[in-house]
Amino acid sequence: MADFTDAIDDYNKLSEEELDEKIQDVLKKIDIAYKMGYGPTVDQLLFHLENLKMALGDKLDRQTYEIIQGKLPEQYSLTDDDFDEIDQEPKK
Repeated sequence: MADFTDAIDDYNKLSEEELDEKIQDVLKKIDIAYKMGYGPTVDQLLFHLENLKMALGDKLDRQTYEIIQGKLPEQYSLTDDDFDEIDQEPKK
């Protein structure tokens, strides 16, 4: 199990370009292994492909979130203080 978590950590340390290159690499290996009839190898490669795709998706989601946060006007940004003020307003 330690190997799996180490692999995930390694994927998270890679840049988007490096992840994309690794995905392309794995896809080529899957194609070769499939043509040679190595079923268990294909399964292992598909597993790594999914992990690479998840790591890339997480990075892109994080980037999108950061971009949105940077463009969000301050008046639409809610904090805990805002919710406290709403809770303390007199009920009508």
